[in-house]
Amino acid sequence: MRRFLSLLLLPVLCVPVLSLPILSSAAWAADPPKPDGGRVHSARKTWEQHFAAANLAHNGHLTLTEAKAGYPDVGRHFEDIDANHRGFVTEKDVGAWRVMRKAGRRLAKQHEDKAHPRSAVQRTAPEIRATAVANKSPTPKP
Repeated sequence: MRRFLSLLLLPVLCVPVLSLPILSSAAWAADPPKPDGGRVHSARKTWEQHFAAANLAHNGHLTLTEAKAGYPDVGRHFEDIDANHRGFVTEKDVGAWRVMRKAGRRLAKQHEDKAHPRSAVQRTAPEIRATAVANKSPTPKP
């Protein structure tokens, strides 16, 4: 009896499920997806997209005023990025600055955690030599 009832309910339950693709395709036809040029939340943009949006002249150079208006992070550190004092920065300059900033943060963050020491691969050569010297016990002289 239970099987019989479930077989009777099967068409009733399947009709809405089978009609979903038809309804969703109609919704896609009525509202096409936005092209890549659509608005993207600023936290989701890459630094290249921030640079392109801030570059109002579209010449590949970002001036201080453009940086302050469209890319505040570069605007705050413009003097550091513009090492040659040209008055503008390029994508290459910003990319190099980002790499250096990341390396600086990584070096500043390094600390020796006694509970979780770094592996030998993560250590630098002076640290490895210092550990080897510290672990070497003096040999007794005869």
